[in-house]
Amino acid sequence: MIPIFQEGTQIHLNGNTEIILAPGYLYLINYLLLATTEPDNYMQIVPRINGTLQLLYAFLAPAGSGSRNTSAAGSFTTNAAATEEARLSFSLTYPPEVENIDISGAISVTPLIKISTQNTQFSPRT
Repeated sequence: MIPIFQEGTQIHLNGNTEIILAPGYLYLINYLLLATTEPDNYMQIVPRINGTLQLLYAFLAPAGSGSRNTSAAGSFTTNAAATEEARLSFSLTYPPEVENIDISGAISVTPLIKISTQNTQFSPRT
């Protein structure tokens, strides 16, 4: 992964495969990936947060009949970094008969709101 645009320090890369989310935020994650695979096959993209597969946000992208092109897109919010740093990555899977897959795309991570981690108690006035 190569950062094209970055503002602030809440989000940064750890190597080429992992995005680090700073604690204390609700994040919006968007991804759009385009691939050329073997004809009549597919690719599957599955986000991982802290190493755990997030199957609810996965995308199975079949190539059309006689086609080699496929695309996958998804968008979701996560509060996994509400109290501590979170690690975001994506897994790519495809069938064993696919000998080559060319993939490109974009991943966008946006902190939406600051999450308060302080315990607040309601005190009624008398």
